Amino acid sequence: MTRISLPVQTHADEVMRAFSLSPAFAKAISAYSAAIYGAIHLSMRERESVRMRIAEINQCQICLGFRFPELVAQGVTEHFYNEVANWKTSHEFSTRERLAIEYAERFLTAHLNINDDFFKQLNQHFSNVEIFELTSIIAGLMANGRLMQVLKLNQSCGLVFDDSSSTS
Repeated sequence: MTRISLPVQTHADEVMRAFSLSPAFAKAISAYSAAIYGAIHLSMRERESVRMRIAEINQCQICLGFRFPELVAQGVTEHFYNEVANWKTSHEFSTRERLAIEYAERFLTAHLNINDDFFKQLNQHFSNVEIFELTSIIAGLMANGRLMQVLKLNQSCGLVFDDSSSTS
């Protein structure tokens, strides 16, 4: 049960009813989500590995269960999702994917311990644009997941993405 009173709307889920409380924030969150899944420099495998690690840390049940069937051709399979928790030892992930997952984990659990040495590693494998996008994705997914968890909003996931101009 949600921790705040929501407007009664018969055909809207709790998230949409919560967003109706503040249309300005609803618009901002929607735009941020569109940017995360829009045409950017990071591959969908990189984004998906980060999304799943954040879901594991946030314990977001909707995100843990959500799959993009369109990504199977890119190797985003059940095996991929199952291996995210074992990213340190798994052979499933590229160096970039492994660094992206590590960055997400550090960002969520020990952000004050992200040091210059780690950024040197990131800079060896990602451009400045990609690092900014990766940081923004991690921050957005963390915030969204925690907003839903803290308010105990029942969620349905309607993510849509456009990977048409991804360069990776």
